[in-house]
Amino acid sequence: MSIREKLMNNRLLKDFMNPETLGQFIRYFIVGIVGFILEYALFILLRDKLRINELLSNIMVYTVIFWFNFLLNKFFSFRSRNNFKRQLLYYGILFVFNLTVGNILLFSGIRYLLVLGFGEGSWPVLYLPKILIMFFIVSWNFVLYKKVIYK
Repeated sequence: MSIREKLMNNRLLKDFMNPETLGQFIRYFIVGIVGFILEYALFILLRDKLRINELLSNIMVYTVIFWFNFLLNKFFSFRSRNNFKRQLLYYGILFVFNLTVGNILLFSGIRYLLVLGFGEGSWPVLYLPKILIMFFIVSWNFVLYKKVIYK
């Protein structure tokens, strides 16, 4: 059997390479871009303009983004009309996980960059950890949304 045939017969690939999933991913991507812009803009506003600590800013922003993403992904990205309470519970569990891991990584990333000698106000310290964390969270969330939360 050729590699192409093996790939075409792979159940996991078939599940993710169909028109429905592609549409979900495109809508998820759109919500993700808007959510990313909103999340990052609010984070910068709270941290830089209002001078709120980055961890507290992150928690506040996550709360806003929680509802924004949950509702748009439920009704727009995945077009789910299933059990709202169950989905909200699972989404909430994932939210707490993402918030916890995100804050640990944010704190660790900032401290690591400071140890490497970057100044406290330098671009990498101010922006790089948050951008990288957001990228990873968005990546694993699609699979969990499709397979667990909005199925």
